[in-house]
Amino acid sequence: MQELLAHFSHMRSGIVMHQKEPRANRTSIWSHNGSEDHIPNESDVFQRLICKEFRDLQRYIAEEESHFLKLVATKATERINSIETQLQQRNEILRIVRDKERQLENLGNDSHLHFIQVNISSKVPFLPRSCQPPLPRCGDSSYSAIFFKPGFRQDDIKLTVWKRLHRRVLPSPEVLKLDPLTAHPLLQLSRGDTVVQCKSPAGRRGSNPEGFENSSCVLATRGFSTGKHYWEVIVGTKQKWRIGVVKGTVSRKGKMIRTPEAGAWLIGLKEGRYYEAFTSPSVCLPIQTRPQRIGVFLNYEKGELMFYNADNPDELIPLYTFHAEFQGKLYPVLDVCWQERGTNPQPLILPTSVAIKDP
Repeated sequence: MQELLAHFSHMRSGIVMHQKEPRANRTSIWSHNGSEDHIPNESDVFQRLICKEFRDLQRYIAEEESHFLKLVATKATERINSIETQLQQRNEILRIVRDKERQLENLGNDSHLHFIQVNISSKVPFLPRSCQPPLPRCGDSSYSAIFFKPGFRQDDIKLTVWKRLHRRVLPSPEVLKLDPLTAHPLLQLSRGDTVVQCKSPAGRRGSNPEGFENSSCVLATRGFSTGKHYWEVIVGTKQKWRIGVVKGTVSRKGKMIRTPEAGAWLIGLKEGRYYEAFTSPSVCLPIQTRPQRIGVFLNYEKGELMFYNADNPDELIPLYTFHAEFQGKLYPVLDVCWQERGTNPQPLILPTSVAIKDP
């Protein structure tokens, strides 16, 4: 009897499962039908985004083309004006020479006696050659249209445009401020918390729980945990400095360890001539031209932190790139480095506005 009841219970369970299957199939079908409507919508959105991005690139290229054409036209106008000026000067010289020729011809037709009588009676002294008025001089007698130079080389156009486009596609520079609560007690902030420099020990402030105790650092008020961000730091002629980003959890009570493994991605200058990236071990950077403005670009999702020479607002020169898997919030950091025997007093500055030149 128990076996019969068990068999009956098993059959009823099977019937219930079969009844549920059509319902589940209908739900699955409805879900697929919804996906069929959803996929084209997402596809349309991506297509519109792609079209917009390429329209922007095409507009940038058209603006750059116009920029180079204007350069050539301006140089050509300057050369043409130079040629016209030279022609006017040479025509004036030719006129003076012809006048002199006519005077010589007239003198040649007169008798020597008559020539002497006229000049003595007029009492006009003969001027030596050194006292005679000089002839007009030509400006650039070496000009030749064959050597027309528009101010750039044809081979450099693509590279120059790439550099300028690279700047255009980066995010607009962000205006940052420094967080006084994170500053070392011997650091002084000014100009609305956008300038930091060392101050004398007599002006030492009290320590903050969030502040650095052994490193001459200060963080920005804003941190980044997603997206793309670009900002600039004016280092000027400062002999020693370090800038970059650090994790919000980086140790501030002991001496900060300047490596990516410790949550710090920095580059810096020491002794006014040696640039380095603080990796493990540190890397010397072959920077020839000393930048006074450093651009920093953070692409959080891609795991890139890039540093640029930003002295020319149109063209950014890459200095170094960190690659990492970022986690947590990252804060821009400025390390002014301690003064040594009164040296290195210059500040580090966050620009309050960044002007980008039009092409």
